[in-house]
Amino acid sequence: MTTVPLTHWSPEQRELHFRSVVRGGWLRIPPHMTGLLLMGLGGEGRPLTREEARAVLCTRANPAGEWQASCWDHEDGLERDEEELADLRQQQADSARYAAHYGLPPVRTLTDLLRLLIAAGVVHEIPDAHGVPRLHPASPLPGPHEVFPLDADELAVQESLRRDAAYGSDSYRIIDLFAPTGERRDEITTSLDRLARTIDGHPHDAREAVQLLLEAGDFSATEDISCAASHKVFRLRCDWQKFDAQRVGICGSDDRGRIEVTLPSSPPADESARWGAG
Repeated sequence: MTTVPLTHWSPEQRELHFRSVVRGGWLRIPPHMTGLLLMGLGGEGRPLTREEARAVLCTRANPAGEWQASCWDHEDGLERDEEELADLRQQQADSARYAAHYGLPPVRTLTDLLRLLIAAGVVHEIPDAHGVPRLHPASPLPGPHEVFPLDADELAVQESLRRDAAYGSDSYRIIDLFAPTGERRDEITTSLDRLARTIDGHPHDAREAVQLLLEAGDFSATEDISCAASHKVFRLRCDWQKFDAQRVGICGSDDRGRIEVTLPSSPPADESARWGAG
């Protein structure tokens, strides 16, 4: 995949880069330093040299931020049980597969990780006006699915994350329709055309947002939303018991100005739908 480096370091572009790392699924890509490194390279408002970027690499196991240090958690001195070790081995196998895709050896050190990200076009290392190589993240940042051979399970999770990033905020605005004055309603009568006006979007956006709600398991509809005509009127219902059990609800703030939330009592039916208004 051909990418271009980030060269416009405005606060808006840096925020967009940060969101692309978090919402684009990079925090799931092993090793965990992948996402942290990408966030760090976009956070200073300028391209960093490798020496300057060492500050991004500092961890308990690597306090000096050495590039030749291991990029894997198993060398941080902490004990792991068998399940954790098996998960680590799977992460290492996935990472090795990504590296092999670019003809590189398995990723063991932070230098290996950077080499892989450069080969994939996720990071560009470009000499500045004085000939000093500096690290630029790609802009726009590609998704992991665009540069790595993800397996079927990870592809499905990444697709869910992308949908949630694209339509999650629209789904929250639809949730607001169920409690416009603070008193909860069990259902609303609407259509995709009406919902599109609510979210200031297209009926396609409304369809995707409603489907996110349906996939979470606490909303239901009287029509098949996947194929319903945009003008078709239907009833959208909320099961508040399920809603409260699986979503994080924001309840305002306390007398110190700290945000208060209610925590879910059970996991959501869909990982991407665990955040909601309440």
